[in-house]
Amino acid sequence: NKLARVFDNLTRNAVNYSYPHSEIFLTLKKEKGQIVVTFKNRGKQIPPEKLSRIFEQFYRIDASRASQTGGAGLGLAIAKEIVELHEGSITAQSDGEWICFTVSFPENCHKIV
Repeated sequence: NKLARVFDNLTRNAVNYSYPHSEIFLTLKKEKGQIVVTFKNRGKQIPPEKLSRIFEQFYRIDASRASQTGGAGLGLAIAKEIVELHEGSITAQSDGEWICFTVSFPENCHKIV
């Protein structure tokens, strides 16, 4: 249930912060002993100084987004905590207008949280 919350949050973020009528890409692969899930969408670039804080509690890239999406700035912080409880990692990248969130877990992780 907790991992479902992580993937729901990342999916909702991709939908809410994508350009209208643009595609969202979701990939799942096994790579070097890891299970890797990526969410990639086109949207407004996230500046590097804000990208480095994106997983902090209550951090919002743009305060005006709260009224547009209903978010409180907790979703990504909670997602990071859940992923780390499952011995995984979560990262965010923004290159031009592409935003990519990557979640990785050890292939042999059997931790139940």
